[in-house]
Amino acid sequence: MTMHPVSRARVGVAVAAAACILMQPLAGARQPEVEKAVLQAIAEVNRAFQLRDARGYAVLTTADFVRVGGNGRVFGKADWLKTVATAAAERRPGTFDQTAVRIYGDAALVTYRNKPVNPDGKPGPLGYLTRVFERQGSQWRMAFAQSTDLQPPPPPTGAAPAMLPAWSPSTPIEKEALAAFEAIQKANQDRDVAAWERLSAADHLIIGADGRRTTRAERVAALKAPPAANAAPGAAQTDVRLSVKGGSVAIVTWRAGQARSLKVLAKTAGGWQQVLQQSSPIIASTP
Repeated sequence: MTMHPVSRARVGVAVAAAACILMQPLAGARQPEVEKAVLQAIAEVNRAFQLRDARGYAVLTTADFVRVGGNGRVFGKADWLKTVATAAAERRPGTFDQTAVRIYGDAALVTYRNKPVNPDGKPGPLGYLTRVFERQGSQWRMAFAQSTDLQPPPPPTGAAPAMLPAWSPSTPIEKEALAAFEAIQKANQDRDVAAWERLSAADHLIIGADGRRTTRAERVAALKAPPAANAAPGAAQTDVRLSVKGGSVAIVTWRAGQARSLKVLAKTAGGWQQVLQQSSPIIASTP
């Protein structure tokens, strides 16, 4: 794997730490060497961010990379690279645990609990971080990342990032994945347990906007339970966007009310199934 411009010497410590993380692959047969390569890519990305190495970060991400912050802001690659390069207080390396690596051919889904360190050396706010990677040639490049903090994040400051270009499905595989997403959302709305189970992988996980994690079994139980008498209707979905990576993973994002949501679908022999849903609250910026 090319590690330009982040040298092997500089990422050695981070890679060693990543290799010691308790791995919890949740899908398919174990692929230790592939998992190790994906974790090394994460170590390189983290190191490039810490060093404000925007050029190195650019090499480690796909051309259409998207970053969703814990406050719901959505950054395209160009805007996020500006954040990477922004001069400010020293960025200290954090750690992470509760790591799950799932490999789907030339795509990978990684979730973990992020434990950042503030510039003063004190622990930062805990949160869950999802990263989606695509293997391009011999290198794993990050295509998407989203954070959800376990405590409400502070209001964002500074100018908002530019809006991403409008999206609509343009290929057969995008249309196929979008149809699966819409079927999942309908099953949720209709409380159709059979359809929801058919469209959900055994290891499906939900991360709520408050950081609470819900298993597939817990969600099925909730769907089977009678709805609350005063339950409010779900917020309308807007700004739905979808990107297929490695031919086997679809990244779907949308806005519903004051939450920015992500759903990751994996293509199986029986069709597309959801393997992860995550939401982050949309926090208004300060005046």
